[in-house]
Amino acid sequence: MHLTPQFGASFCVTSLLWAILTALMGAIFGALASKGWGRKLLLAHPRLFTLGAFSEAGPTQAMLDASSFRTVFYGAGWADGSDTSAPFDKHVMCSVSGPEPGYVATSLMFVAVARAVLEDRKGFGVQGGVFTPGGLVGSGGPTAVIKLIKRCNALGVNFEVGSAA
Repeated sequence: MHLTPQFGASFCVTSLLWAILTALMGAIFGALASKGWGRKLLLAHPRLFTLGAFSEAGPTQAMLDASSFRTVFYGAGWADGSDTSAPFDKHVMCSVSGPEPGYVATSLMFVAVARAVLEDRKGFGVQGGVFTPGGLVGSGGPTAVIKLIKRCNALGVNFEVGSAA
């Protein structure tokens, strides 16, 4: 029996009002994005259609300093994968958190990956060719991945792994 990975995404809002506004703005965005004239309107007025969350000017330093993120992943499967007809017997939770994700944390993660590619290349499991950073570091096995996670943690992008109940 071959099972494919499944993924679901969600986000939280702070109140019922924000939930209603988010749904309303999502519906308006979806309707406008489906038409060429609507896409032009969305691109011309980002502040209006995001209730001020985005603008042509981009975020201020104060906005970047006040922002952070936390992403949580839950996984379930089989410890040894031998009996896939049995209920899952392994559950894990991973979280990634850090400073503002778009400008700050992304840049920090790029620095960590670049250092891994430059300094740890000999420990990777492949030679030559063109690779994505994740595939390249992953070819080095758990040792390379753990070293990359430690680099990210040192820069303030924190990876945590624990068991999920």
